Amino acid sequence: MEYKEFMEEVERHIKKYLPEEWKNEEVSVRQQLKNNGIQLYGMSIRIPGSDLTPQIYLDNAYQSYNMGVSMEEILKKLAEQYLKSVETAPKLGIHNFDYENLKDNLFMCAINADKNRELLSAVPHQVVEDLAVVYRYLIEEDAGIFGSVLVNNDHLKCWNIDSEMLHEQAEKSMKQLMPYEFHSMDYVIANMMGSPIEESQASMENSFMFVLSNSKKSQGASYMFCPYVLEAASKELGGNYLILPSSIHELVLIREDKEREIEDLKDIVCDVNQSQVDEEERLSNEVYRYDAETGRISMASDGEMKQGMHLEM
Repeated sequence: MEYKEFMEEVERHIKKYLPEEWKNEEVSVRQQLKNNGIQLYGMSIRIPGSDLTPQIYLDNAYQSYNMGVSMEEILKKLAEQYLKSVETAPKLGIHNFDYENLKDNLFMCAINADKNRELLSAVPHQVVEDLAVVYRYLIEEDAGIFGSVLVNNDHLKCWNIDSEMLHEQAEKSMKQLMPYEFHSMDYVIANMMGSPIEESQASMENSFMFVLSNSKKSQGASYMFCPYVLEAASKELGGNYLILPSSIHELVLIREDKEREIEDLKDIVCDVNQSQVDEEERLSNEVYRYDAETGRISMASDGEMKQGMHLEM
């Protein structure tokens, strides 16, 4: 069965595996634009008697079909997955989506501007070099798992606010929703290995690499658009620094007075992206420089470094 035919089969038959109250609800299966231009098929069905329409993605189901799983078994699993999403859906009415009810749940997401041109045409955003920041609002949180909705241009019209006000509010609310965390790479690795170490001022001063993320370990790269976080990192590092985009979720920072070619660092970022980061979570293959005097970020280059500060390892 071809890809499109599989999706049509799901759309036609999924309601047979759902409770009776769904029999009059419309099933919609369509392609959804995700980060970095990735297109995924999503299935959505409105919850009876509700304003909410949970969505689940079908691409993994098609892979299972190609591996020999029967269509009946796939439809059963999809129905179970959808009903689980219904159980965790926020119990909100349409009035809860007013700006005053949502503004404290706004947060920022950094994405690659070049790879998301189609997406950016429909959503409020700001651009720094080859990166863009877009905005989402948190709509549920349960046992550390949270859902969110991308803010589009229609939201701004409905809320009667502009993009500048949106950015200011998202930056403000992130301080509560996702407090930033800044640690040495040694500290992060030790915790990942289950052998936490104490982080002191001396250990920070002796460290070479640092990780900037947040308490949820999600969308941490958006701090490239938060001046107060960038300045705080600068004070910790003692001035200018380089930024390696590990993914959309975290950034690796290096003091600028370490000697290493920028092109070598770009090669490292590129290799990590290709071998360890899912395509949807990649941010950029570039390396960036934070200037402590101006508070600005720019793409780093070997020519720029050779004019003054050098990297040492």
